[in-house]
Amino acid sequence: HYLPAARRRALRARGSGGTAGLWVRLDPGPPATAEITAVAPEGPAARAGVVRGARVLAVDGVPVARMGSEAELRAMLGGRVGRHLRLDLRDPNGTTRRLDMRLAPGAGSLVRGELLPSDRGPAALVRIHAFRRGTGARVRATLARLRKRARAPLAAIVLDLRGNPGGVVDEALVVADLFRDSGVLTRTRGRDGAILREERAHASGSDTRTPLLILQDGATASAAELLAAALRDPGRARTVGTRTFGKGTVQEVRGLPGGGLLTLTVARYYSPSDRVIDGVGVPADIPARPDDPGIVRLALAGLRKPASP
Repeated sequence: HYLPAARRRALRARGSGGTAGLWVRLDPGPPATAEITAVAPEGPAARAGVVRGARVLAVDGVPVARMGSEAELRAMLGGRVGRHLRLDLRDPNGTTRRLDMRLAPGAGSLVRGELLPSDRGPAALVRIHAFRRGTGARVRATLARLRKRARAPLAAIVLDLRGNPGGVVDEALVVADLFRDSGVLTRTRGRDGAILREERAHASGSDTRTPLLILQDGATASAAELLAAALRDPGRARTVGTRTFGKGTVQEVRGLPGGGLLTLTVARYYSPSDRVIDGVGVPADIPARPDDPGIVRLALAGLRKPASP
């Protein structure tokens, strides 16, 4: 994707640091629209009544159809903290409406946890809405808090990645490393299949025994898919729901002499067993409707202990 210098300057003038607390996926159409794949709890979009599955038609009066890429659209949705943002939306029921909000410095809590009863004892449910800097540490702290509250060994841990659009890959790998003590977590391959990078697990502090389940759906994408694959491939976790979206590429951004910006796809992510993720996704071991209110109960009923390390 090429971003002309004038357009790049206009986007930079909007500032940074503020967020509406929503994630989008560009649908080229025609006409092009953008599906909202996730909404952060307590963020400006959530407070304005934005729901997952709605489609963005325009941002500040600029039709999505005129935007050249998903990266440009994401830049339009950001800006300085306190900046006014206007969205034209089409809700899942077909209703169109215009919403106004102000960008906030944070998007609410991206990690939430609770204890659930099961026939084997207390289980931990950890919902991860997206991966930003510090998400891995928040997951670790949430699990420590839930373990303390349980006052007994956890019967299972359920990681809920439904609707998680991804984000910072390194943070997803921090979470994967909490449950793996050895082996490859993910690798990237470039032109002609050459391995460019491998990320491996570390033994320190890893929980390799508590039964682990992952809830996923067709909107589970990018870094969230890498986490699911890193834990599913070696048999550390079972996945529940539907196949994930299938987005696993590496982009390189290059500034050009004239001030423009060029974004190139230079590699693809592969699972620990060397299966490509882009365009394929991660399958579900236990098929289930992702929106089924009983999906957690179904997941816990399908528990099996992973093999001893």
